[in-house]
Amino acid sequence: MVIDAAVDGQGRGAGGGTGLAARDLIAGRLVRPFPLALAVPYAYWIVCPKATANLPKIVTFRNWLVAEAAEDTRLLGEMVAT
Repeated sequence: MVIDAAVDGQGRGAGGGTGLAARDLIAGRLVRPFPLALAVPYAYWIVCPKATANLPKIVTFRNWLVAEAAEDTRLLGEMVAT
């Protein structure tokens, strides 16, 4: 909700993290006020029971989610480089 409020011009984002705001940053709805960003490895986890971890629907979802995160990371990296 904080990110949505910032997009709507009702304040600034409050530590939501780049991952949560990536699409809004990429689309230009939000801007980073400073170029400084701290890397936080393993900030998100995909959790499911071990017995179901290799079910095709779980594997497909996991692969899609990881690919989306990688694409966001790539696009955000391009933004920083320019």
